[in-house]
Amino acid sequence: MWVFKFSLVLLAFLAMNIYTGIRVLTSLQYFFPFLSPFVFWPLYITLCYSLILIFLLRLDKKFFIRQIGMYSLPFFAYFFFALIALDAVNFALRHFQIAIPFSSHPAVFTTFAIGVSLLFMVYGTFHARKIHTVNYEICVSKSAGQLSSLRVALISDLHLGVTVGRKWVANIVDVVNRTEPDIVLITGDIFDNDIDAVPEREEVAGELKRLKAPLGVFACQGNHDIDKITWRASQGAASTDRIKAFLEGAGVRFLLDEAVLVAGSFYVLGRRDDSPISSRHKRKSAESLIKDLESSRLIIAMDHQPGDFPNMDAAGADLIFSGHTHKGQIFPGGIITKRMFREEGAVHYGYWQGQNAKGVVTSGAGVWGPPLRIGSTSEAAVINIKLT
Repeated sequence: MWVFKFSLVLLAFLAMNIYTGIRVLTSLQYFFPFLSPFVFWPLYITLCYSLILIFLLRLDKKFFIRQIGMYSLPFFAYFFFALIALDAVNFALRHFQIAIPFSSHPAVFTTFAIGVSLLFMVYGTFHARKIHTVNYEICVSKSAGQLSSLRVALISDLHLGVTVGRKWVANIVDVVNRTEPDIVLITGDIFDNDIDAVPEREEVAGELKRLKAPLGVFACQGNHDIDKITWRASQGAASTDRIKAFLEGAGVRFLLDEAVLVAGSFYVLGRRDDSPISSRHKRKSAESLIKDLESSRLIIAMDHQPGDFPNMDAAGADLIFSGHTHKGQIFPGGIITKRMFREEGAVHYGYWQGQNAKGVVTSGAGVWGPPLRIGSTSEAAVINIKLT
């Protein structure tokens, strides 16, 4: 089924590029009549599919080349939508016989659509780098020792790598520290597939070490938290040993299908990811992880992907925190993720209420793929928990 869906996406993208390419070629030939389609089309299609070509040619670690590829996909998608919208407006105006100056010029709408698309790219680039805070107030009828309340700072999906480095992480840490949390939880996708792609790795670790939380900083695995070196060496059974060493060196406790009792008061549980990329590791069930914990104590579970919320609820978790979805990251991606996780009995973003458990899904603090956000925000979620 996934092959069929992926094929449909590729065909749709090809159709979009043919539509936009015809418009670009027509506009260019107005100024350069000698321009041959046999020259234009190979260059245009190469640019449209530059993201795929960059990874096939293993140029993804070259920052400038990678960025061109990452921007190409959203740019051409928005270019297509802008042209469709402008053509619809033009058709309506012509139907009502409303004249627009220069509208008959073949390059007018194409140039305007390119300009609109570029503005979206600029906006999305700067918007992605601004870390917002989102607040939740949750009441839980559970004991956590002498604690009557608990403030959790939830971050996820940093995707440390070529795009997200020390400066981005420093900004996240500053925002989190200003919220004065009791505990910090990082719900996976800390890395972007390759720990060796992180620039200034020691400096990034130093920034993470600045996180201030008296009850500690904990993390779980995301689907991108794999080690490419060990994956290649073991032919598919990627290890997380170097990731764990990096995080613990940065003062972050990495929980892989295990629970810890924090301050002798409440449990924090971190799950392995359900489908880590290029790894054969299988995770434990929610029931097996929770059954031996004291049910009278507060149980906070971290699970990168929110799809297993109903099972975590049934197993006895009180609070479940996730990321993964990025809230779609780039519009209209959020429409797709909302439908996907609603079908799984969860949410793609925000607050979730189960039979007993309550959950929060954050849109993440970093970016995956294109280094921009449109229709979503980079954020740190602050959950103020009242224990009754």
